[in-house]
Amino acid sequence: MELLVYARMKKGMTQKELSEKIGRNPGYISAVERGKFLPPFQIADELALILGLPVEIAFPEYTRKSLLPKWSELMYLKSLGVDVSAYNVLLVL
Repeated sequence: MELLVYARMKKGMTQKELSEKIGRNPGYISAVERGKFLPPFQIADELALILGLPVEIAFPEYTRKSLLPKWSELMYLKSLGVDVSAYNVLLVL
């Protein structure tokens, strides 16, 4: 969970400031950052949003289920010369 600490510090936030934004105490943030427990998805998603991270990067245990191809898959197909223009909206993210 070093990524969470890094992202929080990069935003210039203390554990107390982050905890206040989600309505928890600083000990909660500390425990999440140390990997003591996984917060419920709603809180994980909120934390990730505040820290400017995709939730599946901040908390790999939570992955979004999608029928759309992954970015890496699109890049591979594009490198093979496959027309992936239908997915342009995904490529700019």
